[in-house]
Amino acid sequence: MTKRAAHTDKNDPAAPNAPKLESLGRLIKTVERLRAPDGCPWDRAQTHQSIRQYLIEEAFEVIDVLDRIESSENLKDEKLRNSLREELGDLMLQVLLHSEMTREAGAFDIFDVAEALNEKLIRRHPHVFGEVKADNAESAFQSWERQKAKEKLTKKDASVLDGVPKGLPSLQRAARILEKVTKVGFQWKDLTGPLAKIDEELSELKAEITAYENPQASDLEKDRVRKRVEQELGDLIFSICNLAFLMRVNPEDSFRTTLNRFEFRFHHVEKRLKEHGKTPEQSTLEEMDQFWDEAKKESQHE
Repeated sequence: MTKRAAHTDKNDPAAPNAPKLESLGRLIKTVERLRAPDGCPWDRAQTHQSIRQYLIEEAFEVIDVLDRIESSENLKDEKLRNSLREELGDLMLQVLLHSEMTREAGAFDIFDVAEALNEKLIRRHPHVFGEVKADNAESAFQSWERQKAKEKLTKKDASVLDGVPKGLPSLQRAARILEKVTKVGFQWKDLTGPLAKIDEELSELKAEITAYENPQASDLEKDRVRKRVEQELGDLIFSICNLAFLMRVNPEDSFRTTLNRFEFRFHHVEKRLKEHGKTPEQSTLEEMDQFWDEAKKESQHE
C-alpha cells in the first residue's frame, strides 16, 4: 500500500471537523470488524464477485431516489432526505467492503482509494489548483478533457473509447460511446443524417420481420431470421440513441421516464378493474384499454 500524505490545513473551509472524521473512521473500523476472523460469517464469506451485483443494485436504488429530486427544495422533505442519506450509505458500504477485501490481500485500502481520487481531482482541475483559467462550465469541462488527453498519451494502446465500462446499462453505454466518438469528429453534422439512418434501419428491420412471418419459412430459417432481427433491432436502437445524443436527450433517462409512465398507467388500470371486481386476467383488452386511456388523460393534466 502507498504512503499517504496527511491533510492538515486548518484554514481550509472545506476540511471536515474532527467529529465528522471520527464518524468516517468508526465506519471503516466497523467494516473491518465485520470481515475479521471473529466477525460476521456472511460478510467474511463474501468475495469481489459474490457482492458485485449489490454494487449495481445499490447504485440504482440511489438513482430511484434521485429521480424524485428536481431541486434542493425537495430535500426539505424529511422522508426524502432520509431516503437519500440511507441509499448513499448503502452504496458507500459496497466501496468500503471492496476496499477492505483489497486491504486484506495487501493491495490497497480505502485511504489509498481516497488519496488516489484526491490526486486525480487536483490533477484534472488545473483551472482550480493551477494556472489555467476557466470562466464557465464549458471551459472547465474542456480543461478536464485536455488533461485526460495528456494522461492518455502516456498509456500504450490508449483508445478514444477507454473509460466506458462494459457493465453499464446499454442505453447509458451507448450515450457515453457516442459522446466520446463525437469529440473526435465521428458524428453527423446535423439531424438529417441520423433521421435518415433511423429510416434505413427501420426498413431493414421490417424486411426481416416480413421474412419471419413468411408461412413457408422453416423453423431453421426462422431461427436465422430471429438472429438478424436482433441485430437490426440493435442497429435501430443505437441510431435512435444517436439522435437523442445530438438533441441532448439522455436515452437512459428518457426510457426510465417512459417505464415510470407505463407503470403509473397500468397501476391505474389495475385499480379501476378492482373497482369493478375484476383482475387483469379476468378482463378483455378492450376493457383495459379504456382504463388505460383514462390514465393517459390524467397524466397529461399533471
